[in-house]
Amino acid sequence: PGWADRHPAAGDRDVAAAVRRAQVVVTATSAREPVLDGQLLSDEAVVLAVGSHEPDVREVDGALMGRATVVVESRETALREAGDVVLAIREGALAPDSLVTLADLIDGGAVAPAGRPLVVKTCGMGWQDLVVAVAAHRRKEGTPGERR
Repeated sequence: PGWADRHPAAGDRDVAAAVRRAQVVVTATSAREPVLDGQLLSDEAVVLAVGSHEPDVREVDGALMGRATVVVESRETALREAGDVVLAIREGALAPDSLVTLADLIDGGAVAPAGRPLVVKTCGMGWQDLVVAVAAHRRKEGTPGERR
């Protein structure tokens, strides 16, 4: 089977079956409502939710957010901008203090327990944009030893 056969898109006939089998699901949409039924995901699934980063829109439903370990770049940013987080908290499905930051995971202070889904919700942060802009500027200007 080809790539499209192995990677169904939202709205495809077999998307529910694919979500049930999926180990990794990536949502990168501008959706205003959840794009999949979180109840379909296995307890071992990893969801990378990288789209819909406004406080009143979401890609992932509250039921999934409530049963998952939710990892964010920054608690403050997620609580302000990530509709997946904001709306799940508003519904009572997710507690703000349950959010785990990437730094918590990297530093070893937090673990993602087995037996529950892992949702990584990103919003993008201004400092990340700045790092990319500086790197692009340096590359354009060229520094000794770098190619343009």
